[in-house]
Amino acid sequence: MLMHLSVRNIALIDQINIDFSEGLNILTGETGAGKSIIIDAVNLVLGERADRDLIQTGKDYALVEALFDVTNLQQINGLLEEYGIESEEDETLLLMRELSVSGKNVCRINGRIVTLSVLKSVSRHLVDIHGQHQHQSLLSIEQHRELLDMLGGEAIAKTKEEVRHQYNRWKKIQKEIDKISGIGMDGERRKDILTYQINEIESVNLSPGEEEELVSERSKLANGEKIINILNSAYHDLYSGSNTYPSVSDLMARSSSDLMKIAELDTELSELSHRLESLQYQLEDIIFEIRDYRDSFHYDPYRLDEVDKRLDIIRALKRKYGSSISEIFLYLKNIKEELEVLENSQELLDELIKEEEKALSQLLETCGTLSDLRKETAKLFEKELHSQLKELGMDKSSFSVNIERPDDILDTSKIKRRLTAKGYDSVEFMISTNPGEPVKPLSKIISGGEMSRIMLAFKTIFAQVDNIPTLIFDEIDVGIGGRIAHVVGEKMGSIAHSRQVICITHLPQIAAMADIHYKIEKRYIDQHTRTTVRKLDDSKRVEEIANMTGGKNLSKANLEHSIELINMAQEYKSKLV
Repeated sequence: MLMHLSVRNIALIDQINIDFSEGLNILTGETGAGKSIIIDAVNLVLGERADRDLIQTGKDYALVEALFDVTNLQQINGLLEEYGIESEEDETLLLMRELSVSGKNVCRINGRIVTLSVLKSVSRHLVDIHGQHQHQSLLSIEQHRELLDMLGGEAIAKTKEEVRHQYNRWKKIQKEIDKISGIGMDGERRKDILTYQINEIESVNLSPGEEEELVSERSKLANGEKIINILNSAYHDLYSGSNTYPSVSDLMARSSSDLMKIAELDTELSELSHRLESLQYQLEDIIFEIRDYRDSFHYDPYRLDEVDKRLDIIRALKRKYGSSISEIFLYLKNIKEELEVLENSQELLDELIKEEEKALSQLLETCGTLSDLRKETAKLFEKELHSQLKELGMDKSSFSVNIERPDDILDTSKIKRRLTAKGYDSVEFMISTNPGEPVKPLSKIISGGEMSRIMLAFKTIFAQVDNIPTLIFDEIDVGIGGRIAHVVGEKMGSIAHSRQVICITHLPQIAAMADIHYKIEKRYIDQHTRTTVRKLDDSKRVEEIANMTGGKNLSKANLEHSIELINMAQEYKSKLV
């Protein structure tokens, strides 16, 4: 639920802080007090369109923060993980949005800067706002099918998932058919190209790691004379020596012999003698290895030419088919597979057409099952909504769910155009509020009062199945009064029994149902008009509801009527289970 709302520098608001509670939160106030500003602030922090005109005159920025309790809201935790946002240990979620006069727009979730789209993606699972001009979910035909499916519960959800899976498989097969069907003459040219490329690569007889080995061999061949000279010089110095100076081996042998003669005189000299003797053996091993390497090394300028030519061939292939031999092998594998498809295209096409027919048949069967489930759900929905409308004084209204499915299930071209991942049904809610008049789309309803009551009837039903924890009603009571106002208040109380409801209202019957009551006021502070919000205690609440019942002055009758409304509301809420 929405626990706390903080608004700063928006329109007439310097700064307000509102702590909301579970159940029904009521906000009341005179016309022009600033109730709509609070809704604007909530819309802002939820990611709706930002208007810099909201920033209070003379201020550089406007800031709105909303703190939610998201305990057990798995969809929120999943989204936070998807976007890499850390969850709070106390299972709260803080949304923040700041506007500046320079045009800067900063959104944060749990302190982390996010894009506006991410903010909206998260917030749409938290709050649903309804007002006189905010009935998009009811007026949008695209949403009608989703709303109906929500009422269908697990049965429809499971069948829809089967439809989605089968639809995606069918579309994948269609894509393969289109791909192979479009081969034609281009396919023949492509086969010639692939055959040439395969022959060109295979004729070279590449082997893994060959280029690295050739580069290493070329380095040795290109420096062959230098290598031989240095090896001969090292061998001569270490082993042969000359008449002018002895070899390193001879000098080491002499020194080792001399040390051994005096080793018995001192233990340290004995250790040195053994170490030198060990080095002498290591030197002999090195000398033999130098000799063997020198004797086996053959400098062949013709071989160098062969290596250069081979490397040129490999580099030419790399320019065409990949940056390395391994990539060339991968390219070869892919074009062989492509060539196989081209050479067997007709056979594959015949198989895919049969597979597509089978997949379409399975999809249509499941779509039919889904359509039947929707019809069953629609009947129950029509009955329940009529009952709700009757309680709201619209008992003469007619409501129906128009489920349109393809007329001819055997006309494959027509059926394919209607198929989607959600089935082939189009769903639209139809209503007539006047006896004798045919049902029309909801969007044709003109009366705001009628629309408000219909929307409330919808929310009363859907509150038990949708996953939005907080509902905000912004003056949906326009055009409602008398007995219907009591019913609307009871509906609000009923919805608030399972969801948090925040309601801005002018009706005392709805205000009396409040679990917590705030009053929005316009005050003249420091030569400026400012909007303030204060929580009402029991006595002030009685006075506020009495004022809402009418009359310039508080009368004993108004106060008694206010208390009566509150007592009636408490009695109704005590019966809710």
